[in-house]
Amino acid sequence: MKKRTITLAVFMLLCGILTGCGSSSASSDSGGYNAKEAAAPAMAAESYAYSDDLYDYAAEEEADIEPEEARAAGDSEAASDSEILASSNRKLIKTVSMSAETREFDKFISNVTDKIDTLGGYAESVDISGNSYDSYSERSAFIVARIPAAKLSMFVSDVSEHSNITSKNESAEDVTLQYADVEAHKDSLKIEQQRLNELLEQADTLENIIELENRLTEVRYEIESYESRLRTMNNQVVYSTVNLNVREVKEYTPEPVEEKTFGQRLSEEFLESCEDAWETIQDFIIGFIAFLPTLLVLLIILFIVFIIVFVIIKAVIAVVKKVNKNKPPKANAASKKQPARPTATLVDTPPVNNTDNGEGDNK
Repeated sequence: MKKRTITLAVFMLLCGILTGCGSSSASSDSGGYNAKEAAAPAMAAESYAYSDDLYDYAAEEEADIEPEEARAAGDSEAASDSEILASSNRKLIKTVSMSAETREFDKFISNVTDKIDTLGGYAESVDISGNSYDSYSERSAFIVARIPAAKLSMFVSDVSEHSNITSKNESAEDVTLQYADVEAHKDSLKIEQQRLNELLEQADTLENIIELENRLTEVRYEIESYESRLRTMNNQVVYSTVNLNVREVKEYTPEPVEEKTFGQRLSEEFLESCEDAWETIQDFIIGFIAFLPTLLVLLIILFIVFIIVFVIIKAVIAVVKKVNKNKPPKANAASKKQPARPTATLVDTPPVNNTDNGEGDNK
């Protein structure tokens, strides 16, 4: 408000100065002369410079407004604000934050991205974390989607139908007054820019030209800044923001229920244990099958090593046998030291009959 009043005061002052310049030139042509006409050229030269004194003067003029006039201005401003808010063209920035659970992660993410494109929106960011190398993995995703405001409810309903929504928050920010204020500042600056261009065409000194061009640069920068803010607000109004947090689960989070009995808890725990055991068996079978190629390579290597060792051992045994066969036999040491004994001849002697001998002797 203060800056708007300052700009208006500067604009009125410049108009008065230019009017004085015109009357001054007319008087000089007619040959007349007075003090005000003599001072007009000096005032016109000073009008090119946007000095701090000029802004201070405008601020003092604003501060000298009577209380009743200030209240009247405030009432008119309040009335204009209420008219803006009552208009049908209200600027609402809608934001939706959702947390969802899904059992089919890849399919759900694909459906969400397709739905965004179908509704004419776009995904501002998609962040996926986690992996799926086993049955116990749980992935998550965070999607920031920009959906046309008129189709926001369709997108939210579609996500709710294909997932389990654990939390949802919707908010709407009314920026109608802020948008109108920024637009009014931009329009004021454009008027000032037009007047500065007109003054620049009439400037006759280098100092005035430089000062006007510096002010024009500032005004253009401010206009661009306000236009950027307006574009940002328009984008936020036309495209609503949806912050979607997706989590992969094996079972959906149940809704709060009454306390379970001992039998219910026992049966559920038993069923969960059976499911865990079955998953463990499945993981073992999958891991064993996945390890089979490695196991086959190890068996082939061990077989090759066994064949090589067997061949080497067999060759060594054959060489040892051949060496032992070609070696001459060794003589017996005992037979070399003792001479050979003569073999005694046996003489057949008749047997002695003890009975006969006894009889003979008796005879």
